[in-house]
Amino acid sequence: MDNKILSLLLSMLMVSMAAAGCLGGDDDDTTTTDVEGCTDSTATNYDADATVDDGSCTFPPVAGCMDSEASNYDSAAVEDDGSCTYSLTVWHSYALDSTEEEAFNNVIAAFEAANPNYNLDVQYKPFDDLKPQYLTAAQAGSAPDVFRLQNDALGEVAANTVGGVSVIEDLAPYMTPAELAAYGTSMSGVTVNGQILGLPQSGDSLALYYNTDVLDLVGVDYTNISSWTFEDFYGAAVTVSMASDNHWGLCFPYKAAYQFWPWLTGYGGAIFNETGYPTINSASTVSAIQTIQLALYGQPAGGTGPLPDGSAPSVLKPGCDWGNMEDMFKDGETAFIIQGPWAYGGIEASNVNFGHTVMPLSVLGIPFSPFVGMKGWSVSSSSDAKGASVALTKYLSGYDSQVEFAKTAKLLPVMPSVLDDDDVKTDSVVAGFGAQMARGFGAPAYAAMGSIWGPVDSMLADVFDNGMDPADAARKAQAAIEKALGMDLTVDDDADDDGFTIDGANADCNDNDATVYPGADDPEGDGIDQNCDGIDGVDISVTVTLMVHTDDSSITAVDFKGEYASWALSAGTQDGMMWSVEITANPGTYQWGAQDQTGADGWLGTMGESADGTIAECTDDSGAAANCTFTVAADGTVSGITKIHYMMPSSS
Repeated sequence: MDNKILSLLLSMLMVSMAAAGCLGGDDDDTTTTDVEGCTDSTATNYDADATVDDGSCTFPPVAGCMDSEASNYDSAAVEDDGSCTYSLTVWHSYALDSTEEEAFNNVIAAFEAANPNYNLDVQYKPFDDLKPQYLTAAQAGSAPDVFRLQNDALGEVAANTVGGVSVIEDLAPYMTPAELAAYGTSMSGVTVNGQILGLPQSGDSLALYYNTDVLDLVGVDYTNISSWTFEDFYGAAVTVSMASDNHWGLCFPYKAAYQFWPWLTGYGGAIFNETGYPTINSASTVSAIQTIQLALYGQPAGGTGPLPDGSAPSVLKPGCDWGNMEDMFKDGETAFIIQGPWAYGGIEASNVNFGHTVMPLSVLGIPFSPFVGMKGWSVSSSSDAKGASVALTKYLSGYDSQVEFAKTAKLLPVMPSVLDDDDVKTDSVVAGFGAQMARGFGAPAYAAMGSIWGPVDSMLADVFDNGMDPADAARKAQAAIEKALGMDLTVDDDADDDGFTIDGANADCNDNDATVYPGADDPEGDGIDQNCDGIDGVDISVTVTLMVHTDDSSITAVDFKGEYASWALSAGTQDGMMWSVEITANPGTYQWGAQDQTGADGWLGTMGESADGTIAECTDDSGAAANCTFTVAADGTVSGITKIHYMMPSSS
């Protein structure tokens, strides 16, 4: 070996040995090795000896609420621990301090006891306010999760949408066949176009209450009252009414559509036909109103009344309404009222002796069939907890709830099985009203039903407040309904079938007489203005030229406005500084004015000139500036202001 290489190797060896000595090394050769494993002490496979984490750690599952609809939803949870809680807002419409509210509170308490994970915010809304308030809240994104609604309003409310989605949740996907079967035929009243818009909880209908003290006082035998005909009923009402000035045979809100339905059906009428078209304009409607008129006004001698001279007394208390009906009954002032089961508790508490039964048959032998309404519970489509809301809805409308309401509030169950409950089947009130409900007709759930109530209320007011003929009032109501629903009119909308409407430039001046309308023959001397021109006699029309004189060159177009055109604007024509328009007017006095067509300068003055050249300011009775007027006399003579002067202000 080369001596130089050997020397180099020896030098390197000596350096290595010296370094080992400096590091404290000894004769032992110890080597340190890293240990891989799970170094997280919270892991199920934690390795205390591990010095390097190898990513193998496993952890126990995160337990929590896994329902995204719950108020305490834990998005990190992988195992549900049953802790989910649900916060729901509930709107009810049971009258405060009533037996209905008592029953409702009992049902809510039972639900909360069985479901402690539900936090219910229960709010009262008056019955008449709940529907409009719900629609407002739904549009604002603040609707309750669950709410109570009558079935005849379901279609109307569900027709409202937010973002193209109905404001009522369709419950069909949440219902099992067994659950649906438990409700029997009542489900038809909450189903619209295949969608279940609510679950019915109770039914109600009007029935006949009778004050036995009053009937006993006048000697009326009411033993077989449940089988009375209308003649039996009316005869008893006559007997009571004739007994004294302080007694009336009957009191009911005769101007309310809800109370009108039994009378309508008693004469074979209906709200809709089999295709869902409104049928208020019918002979049945007229007959029903006439029967109420007989009860209200009586009949003069020589008629077909029950008294020897053919007359009949008034048996229906004038002005009877929802507010005074029960008070009169409790005070013994009336023998009969027509009211629902909701009033039973209050009447019973008054200690009056009374009974209740089905309404009698009409003179046609048809039962007076009341409107059988159902009220139940629906779910808002905007609810953040639909599953929980549906569960609550099923409970509020379910068997236990219906039993409680039947026992405590006398509300009629809609589940057939509830009637077999030991506490329910022996209840005479539920049984009695159930018999009347069996004679009733189901409240239509058509969206169109919302357009029926107002016109029918107005129809009854037209008759009983304004003296309109029942046939005219029925046609007027039918037209109002068809208009509201956007349908083609099947009747004249001013109620007398003369082809002229209430509104518009050529409006009918008498809605109750088909011989009176614009353009009709108007014989002079009969005291009737048949052609609506304001006078009795032959139609005389003259041409009147209305003019505006102005030197304001900035005006490029003028509109004339006046009663001759029902205040519609008519464009004038220009000849130099004169703008004019020709109109045809019948005898009468007319207001008129003119304005710059652009509207920039408003009305063009009130300084007028009459046909004979007289200058006068156009003013009203107080002397304030007003529209100008002209008059066409019966002989065609024109007087008054036919020209307006509007001149540019002079500059100084």
